[in-house]
Amino acid sequence: MAKKQTADEWAKDLQANHSDVLELHDNQTAYLSTEFLSKHVDARYEDKITAKLGQQFLNLNRDPLNKLDLDSEIYYSGDSLKLKLRSHTSVGAIPLLSPITHKYEYSLIITPRFGWKGIGPILSTTGWKILPNILNLPQLKISERRVPPWVLSSVILGRLEELIKQLDRRFEMDELHRSKPKGKVDWADYAQKQVSKGKFLNFKCRYPELQENRELKSVVHFALKKQRQSLATQRDAGVYVLQLVDLCNQLIQKVSDCAPRQPNNLQIDYLQSSSLQGEAIEKGLQAIVWTTENQGLAGLGDLSGLPWKMNMEELFESYVETVIGEIVQQTGGTLKSGRNRETVVPISWDPPFLGSQGSLVPDLVVEKEDIVHIIDAKYKDHWEDLNTESWYNIGDTIRERHRNDLLQILAYASLPEDKEIRCSLMYPCKKKTWESLIERGRHVHTAEISRGNRHIQLNLTAIPFSMKDTEMDILRKLF
Repeated sequence: MAKKQTADEWAKDLQANHSDVLELHDNQTAYLSTEFLSKHVDARYEDKITAKLGQQFLNLNRDPLNKLDLDSEIYYSGDSLKLKLRSHTSVGAIPLLSPITHKYEYSLIITPRFGWKGIGPILSTTGWKILPNILNLPQLKISERRVPPWVLSSVILGRLEELIKQLDRRFEMDELHRSKPKGKVDWADYAQKQVSKGKFLNFKCRYPELQENRELKSVVHFALKKQRQSLATQRDAGVYVLQLVDLCNQLIQKVSDCAPRQPNNLQIDYLQSSSLQGEAIEKGLQAIVWTTENQGLAGLGDLSGLPWKMNMEELFESYVETVIGEIVQQTGGTLKSGRNRETVVPISWDPPFLGSQGSLVPDLVVEKEDIVHIIDAKYKDHWEDLNTESWYNIGDTIRERHRNDLLQILAYASLPEDKEIRCSLMYPCKKKTWESLIERGRHVHTAEISRGNRHIQLNLTAIPFSMKDTEMDILRKLF
């Protein structure tokens, strides 16, 4: 039972505990302690009042919890109250309201269950094919020291690049010396300065000119230079930072005709409320605000940060695509990606309006002269389950899901014609599991399926979120 607090201790405790963090992994059902609520409760009615506070906590935070796809409820284990949270495939960080102060006192972090070195290295490995989605929520009171600043720079540069593409054109007054009169001519300047110098064809003219929004370009220019300045201090982080610096330089070239200018709050409000429309403009202006306010992504550190979210299924697919792309560069062949809609095979239903799925879309297809290799990436626990339990000891639900994965990739295997077909199901695994599999020579399970002249090789394998070059050689043998 918690010790009863005095009123002064209760008030002091409220002020001191601003860094409470709830943490769980993706695809996890976690039973978290409600101590962060019960410590404010009178000991005599602890369970009753904690349960009431817990329900208020969930009701207040329904919207941010939904943004991270979290299912939540208050759970009684028989001897204590727990906060039951079930996560799905999203990772990220959000702020949470206190039911006592109605202020954002708490934070919730979801991390990948298979482990990684951090969001920075994995995004650089995948070439920023997938980026964190910044959520429209207040800042957290903490930030992720393991999230380097250049990760947010990659998000900001992507938004500014889209903004530059959407820059509107409008009439702005221009003032130049011309050889032919245009618009309003400054005759006093012509008579007093130009004629006296013998410049009879030099007219100072003021006229409206259709051009890109120079005010917005100046603000974008400022944000890009500030991002480049920040990236320059992180060059030691790796080649991906140098790539971002190159991208930053390319974008600066596109706005170099407008001098950089730091916006104030009034300018930002004006730009946001002007006739500029579109998601790209809105997100770009938001990125400029983050840049001017020096904000960072939130996580587990001690600085303020932005709430964010990222889908691990999409990230794992992009990671596998990057790994296979590197292998294909060395072994030859053509890589097609479902992400880029290069592997879509339509399904024709008769009648069309009664059909269900409209197409088959393998994640990756590698084509060589006489071989087609189809790869499907699945962000599931199956590989870990198969290597800790025999097939007959695995639960019915997991076995059914694994059968569906096999049937799906075998359906893909029916698409190519007159070629040797290889299929690979790739799952994620922890680094320790991967090293153990390599040591035991069990990192790939292979099956052969033959029917008439048709022959299919089926591979089951897994990869961790970081691999050495020597470990890439092991996968290279499949291609």
